[in-house]
Amino acid sequence: MVTETANGTDGYQKPAPKLMVCNRGEVARRVIRTANHHGLETIAIYTEVDALAPHVREAKQAVYLGKNPRDYTNKEKLLQLALDYGVTAIHPGYGFLSENEEFCGAVEAAGIVWLGPSATTLHSFALKHVAREIAEKAGVPVLAGSGLMSCAEDAVAAADKIGYPVLLKATGGGGGRGIFICNNAEEVLSQFSVSQKQGEQFFGNAGVFVEKFIQKAHHIEVQIFGDGQGKVVHLGERECSIQRRHQKVLEETPSPLLDDAHRNELAAAAVRLGAAAAYRSAGTVEFLVDEDTKQFYFLEVNTRLQVEHGITEMVNGNVDIVEWMLRLQLPSFLKPLDLASIETERSGWSIEVRINGENPAKDFQPCPGLLGEVKFPTELDGVRVDSWVEAGTEISPFYDSLLAKLMVFAPTRDLAVKKMKAALAGTVLKGVPNNLEFLRALVEDPRFAAGDTTTKFLEDFHFSPRVMEVVMPGLQTSVQDWPGRTQLWHVGVPPSGPMDSLHARLANALVGNASDAAVLEFGLTGPTLKFHCDCLVALTGAVFEASLGGSPVPWNASFAVASGQELRLGQVDSATGVRGYLAVAGGVDVPLYLGSRSTFPNGNFGGYQGRYLRPGDSLPIGAAPTGLKPLALPQGWREKYAGAVHEVSREENTVVVGVLPGPHANPDYFTNGSIDVFYSSPYQVHYNSNRLGVRLNGPRPTWTRTDGGEGGSHPSNVHDHTYAIGTVNFTGDMPVILMVDGPSLGGFVCAATIVSTELWKIGQVRPNDNIRFKAITLEEAFKAITMTDALVNTLTDLARGATTLEAAEASLAGLKPEVPAMPPTAPVLVRQEATEGHPGLLVRLAGDRYVQVEYGPMELDLNLRARIHCLEQQLAARNVAGLVETNAGVRSVMIEYDARKLSLPSLLGLISSADAHIGDVAHMVLPSRVVHLPMAFEERWTAEALQKYMKSARAEAPYLPSNIQYIANNNGLESKEDVRRIVFEASYLVLGLGDVYLGAPCAVPVNPMHRLVTSKMNPARTFTHEGTVGIGGSYMCIYPMDSPGGYQLVGRTLPIWNSFGRAGPFTAQKPWLLEFFDQVRFFEVSESELEDLRERFKNGQYNIDIEHKTFSMAQYNDMLATMPDEIAAWKAQQRTAMGVQLQLEEESLARLEAAAAAKAAEGGESSVHGVRQGIGNLLEEDEDEKVFDAPGLVKVAAAFTANVWDIKVAVGDEVSKDQTLMVLEAMKMESPVVAPVAGKVAALRVVQGAMTHAGQLLVVIEEAK
Repeated sequence: MVTETANGTDGYQKPAPKLMVCNRGEVARRVIRTANHHGLETIAIYTEVDALAPHVREAKQAVYLGKNPRDYTNKEKLLQLALDYGVTAIHPGYGFLSENEEFCGAVEAAGIVWLGPSATTLHSFALKHVAREIAEKAGVPVLAGSGLMSCAEDAVAAADKIGYPVLLKATGGGGGRGIFICNNAEEVLSQFSVSQKQGEQFFGNAGVFVEKFIQKAHHIEVQIFGDGQGKVVHLGERECSIQRRHQKVLEETPSPLLDDAHRNELAAAAVRLGAAAAYRSAGTVEFLVDEDTKQFYFLEVNTRLQVEHGITEMVNGNVDIVEWMLRLQLPSFLKPLDLASIETERSGWSIEVRINGENPAKDFQPCPGLLGEVKFPTELDGVRVDSWVEAGTEISPFYDSLLAKLMVFAPTRDLAVKKMKAALAGTVLKGVPNNLEFLRALVEDPRFAAGDTTTKFLEDFHFSPRVMEVVMPGLQTSVQDWPGRTQLWHVGVPPSGPMDSLHARLANALVGNASDAAVLEFGLTGPTLKFHCDCLVALTGAVFEASLGGSPVPWNASFAVASGQELRLGQVDSATGVRGYLAVAGGVDVPLYLGSRSTFPNGNFGGYQGRYLRPGDSLPIGAAPTGLKPLALPQGWREKYAGAVHEVSREENTVVVGVLPGPHANPDYFTNGSIDVFYSSPYQVHYNSNRLGVRLNGPRPTWTRTDGGEGGSHPSNVHDHTYAIGTVNFTGDMPVILMVDGPSLGGFVCAATIVSTELWKIGQVRPNDNIRFKAITLEEAFKAITMTDALVNTLTDLARGATTLEAAEASLAGLKPEVPAMPPTAPVLVRQEATEGHPGLLVRLAGDRYVQVEYGPMELDLNLRARIHCLEQQLAARNVAGLVETNAGVRSVMIEYDARKLSLPSLLGLISSADAHIGDVAHMVLPSRVVHLPMAFEERWTAEALQKYMKSARAEAPYLPSNIQYIANNNGLESKEDVRRIVFEASYLVLGLGDVYLGAPCAVPVNPMHRLVTSKMNPARTFTHEGTVGIGGSYMCIYPMDSPGGYQLVGRTLPIWNSFGRAGPFTAQKPWLLEFFDQVRFFEVSESELEDLRERFKNGQYNIDIEHKTFSMAQYNDMLATMPDEIAAWKAQQRTAMGVQLQLEEESLARLEAAAAAKAAEGGESSVHGVRQGIGNLLEEDEDEKVFDAPGLVKVAAAFTANVWDIKVAVGDEVSKDQTLMVLEAMKMESPVVAPVAGKVAALRVVQGAMTHAGQLLVVIEEAK
């Protein structure tokens, strides 16, 4: 511990001194923490990529440096900022400019305190050959070495004299840069220029010298602190021998190598050196110690706060070295530091590991990207974590790879090692590859336990990470789990998960996983994966070409994979489907996001980095169950026990799918004859099908209504309601099956819903396949759930060795599910007529997982929405097991339930009871926030989306080229200015969330006179900018992400979704902005103002105005009662105008269809379906790169975001396999990009010095024949 003799009192100058921390990351947080504690006015600096970093929000003030990520080292800018802000002192942290004598000198010359050694000291110790001279004069032993060498030949001569092996060292270097071990003259000759280049590039000094290299060395350093007047104390030594590429990996104090005599001798030498240099502030004297002789040699002085200073603080009674730095040089504010009164004595043992964003499976390649899950064991006693990362942190390629320092303290080394193991086990960092698993293995190494830790420790340390590496990603390969994200459908977060959940579950069962373990889903072309560990793998679903190490592997079976083997999956056998699934024992261990590991690519979250896989991705594998053996799915089991319909169609390429009627069937919406046709006719799968929905071509339905009333102009229109997954939705006359990534809320009817155990079949249909819908009963649907679960569970038990094949077969064959008494299978399960005190109620069937409760007539009545709110509250208060979620629409609520836990009859009774307890809604007072949002009206982003639409989808329509002029026309308004006035006068009440995904509002103006009515674009746009504001029907929506959409666009506002809730009104648990019954009010800003506000809002620097108020139903009803004539006239005006626009629309569509038919007759491709339908293509690629898809061309892509450091080849060059093509640099590390095949360079897609992003095409090689 540290004891200090009392000598004076704290002096407090007013105002408090301003401290600028010229650094980032964990060291900036470390300094700010102490400075804030002592009352200093702290100022953080940050670049754009660090706008959300913790150090920015923890300082009392933060200064934006700009977009250039290298501005942390912009000396002139930093000094000017310090002067502009009246800074008293600068703390440089470590790295960056912390040892830059020029910056230090300029700071001191400007009258600002430099918290650290003087510029003279920095100069003396910056040049390693000068530092050696100082050490020799102080009587500190140094290794045999040379002065600066002018050429490689002189360096060879010096090395010959000193004796091999030697180190070539850049004199201005550090952190492993410019340092090379050379065992002979040839290596000196080859590395000399590289050392010069790195020294010049990173430290501005090309000087190189030669030094003796000790074979069995320990790297031991001593923490010193000086007052600048010759008084120096030490705080003990640190063992830092475990290093990789001269970068420290693990440090501990004290050193297990030294006894007290050697320890005291080493510390005395360090103090002697510090005193000789009149050292000021914190510093570290580094030594190499010969393991055999214990002789030590001076290495260098780190003239700054050291990265690993924390463990020294822990063994010195938690002394605060940063506080010492402040007290020494700010004595007028803090208690002056008198080193003469300080005695140091250490106790206990402390260990630190550095957790880095590096990939052990790829030679510790830097790994920028998104951290999706972060947890540190701070609850453990004796554990300290210095970090700068949190869930949602984007690891930048511009800075070093350090994510966190994990430190432990215990009375003895054995206990400290044990505690470190526990701390590492309790640490979670998922999303980007890191060395956490590597560190866990390291501390388990017997040599570490014994303290046998020379600088060569890692040379004999063998580690195989539990990862599979993506060599080639295949097409749309993603991580998915079942059942995906649950209980978030009410805010528009889709479940995602596997399109074919049955085969995903079977794959997991074959490797002994639980059904919810994450798997890989791939389509049409499978991935090539390299496994870095032994594991058990299963392949299911559609059958793909598959080989392991060149030998075929079985399908619908599990098999062993050895470390180092490559599994190659090629083309699909189209007769078997389109999607395959790969499960690995232990599961794909990507982060949980909102409760699931599933990828939602459109939302850029979940899975691996929120996207489809790319070359170079490393997928971690979880801990596997024990006792697993390869297992094949017994023949006939799937066909016999899975699903509700086992019928095989006699028609070619036709699948029969079991459905339940409703929620909107006959006779309410469709005629009886139309539903008969629905069940008797095949529907062809359209090529525009994907994970959002599978669009179908088939018979045009006949309707019982001529229009949708207030729901819209087409009989398929209804007021927005929540969709069931697997429902057959009619968007106009065209059906689409809404799938796992589809929208939750919409305004179209749904004739039938595919039951959950049948939906897997839709995941395997191909374009031009036929689907026949077969009506089944509720009893059949329930039995299918029970039997499918039994199949999966039995197979899992088989894989785990918990049962035998004979027993499993007998169990399945003898299973007789107990089916509860069900109501008749019908679209409407309950019909309650309206009475004076009740608006009437319908309970509609929506598959085997949902029912929809619908109130009142097809009217936009806020009283009905209030009643829905009450029903949801009543149901939630009952807290019934099996009631998964309630999802409100405008006049209905979709209730999701789990039939395994809550039977349908019980649910219907629950609904009846809840409804009976609802009181008078006409006088309800609802909590209602008023959210004020800026909007740029009719701006360039909307114009860009419409221009794209006119080029790719439809060149003419009543709503083109201006949506806003169309809105004016469709509502009988004189001009676009009338639309502007109404939009900014309106107060939009949020009735639903998730209208176009992710918390998007379905909001209606409170005042009916502000309710602009529009039709939706037909077909929908394929692209809409995030933040765009649209109007569809009577509803306003804000698009939460770049996405397709059909609303008429009026402007753009702020983002309403923040995936990790790291700024503004968002949280990690609630990444959406708006809530039910919020009132959105827009105020107008210019495009440039909006751009600025969006940037500031994203970075947590702009707070929107949110008023917490209430919404009175009584006041609303009173308002309506005062203006019936005015409302009626407004609606009549709208109906007249709409009739004109509908006629114009029909004429436009007729012209387009005639042109499409003429083109088809001439042999061209008809675009009729492009006009009538609108879900994006299944497999889209970058248009610019299609030219390189020709046979014989091999693409080489960047595995991570990096700077193109050096390009080694030119177009036309012949290259051999594994030849280096270029070098990428990120996080201070260089990584070669090598040729995967031999051939000729056909194209270079980047230039030297450019930034390249993960997955970006770098080189194209024409493969040698």
